[in-house]
Amino acid sequence: MYNALSPVTRISTGVKGLDELIEGGLIPGRVYLVTGPPGSGKTTLAFHFLLEGARRGEKCLYVSLVQKPEDVVHDMARYDPSILAYTKKWKLILYDLGPILWRETAKVPTWRSVLSRIKELAEDEKIDRLVIDPLTAIEFPGENPAEKRTELARFIRGIENLGITALLVDEMTEMDRYSEEHYLVSGVIMMHYFMYNNRMIRAIQILKMRGTKHDPNIKKLEFSDNGLVVFNKYPLEEEV
Repeated sequence: MYNALSPVTRISTGVKGLDELIEGGLIPGRVYLVTGPPGSGKTTLAFHFLLEGARRGEKCLYVSLVQKPEDVVHDMARYDPSILAYTKKWKLILYDLGPILWRETAKVPTWRSVLSRIKELAEDEKIDRLVIDPLTAIEFPGENPAEKRTELARFIRGIENLGITALLVDEMTEMDRYSEEHYLVSGVIMMHYFMYNNRMIRAIQILKMRGTKHDPNIKKLEFSDNGLVVFNKYPLEEEV
């Protein structure tokens, strides 16, 4: 019998300092959104998540809809060279899906076409962790908001039904404007940056995390030699 009060298993995000803000990590089998402006660290966070899974012996899948996956891996190798070994061993699978769908359909990828391909690969390879980057490259062929929400809900439920823990990377330039995916996913991690005293300040915010105690306040974020580091303090705490 299901017990709502029983301890929940967690899986690590692989980002130093982030798990401590979300009760030890993500709840497996759910879909989460990583959003923010360009250059805020979204893809880097996503690869920390995938690398953590590969280190633990899990099968991980990176689905690219715009960038060449090889270029992203080359950039990430500056922080963690082990990524090259995991891709060679097929523990971290790179799937350049965007060009494949464009060649076959001559159209922008749709949620149905992307989900269909993910299902095929996930079932063949027994995928544990998934990243789709970026969600904004997927188009809904219609203008009815209710239909769009229903189709996106099917997309998210389809991924959850595979038993995969997934991060959807999403571009967000208007930080106070929310779309359907923000409401439908199990959690939203928002990346920020802003100028202060002629210096770039980076930050992260756990905007939403179902079934998890979390602090929704903005936290300090830095790029270190080993990638992203999250601090449980206000980004300007040392500045004021």
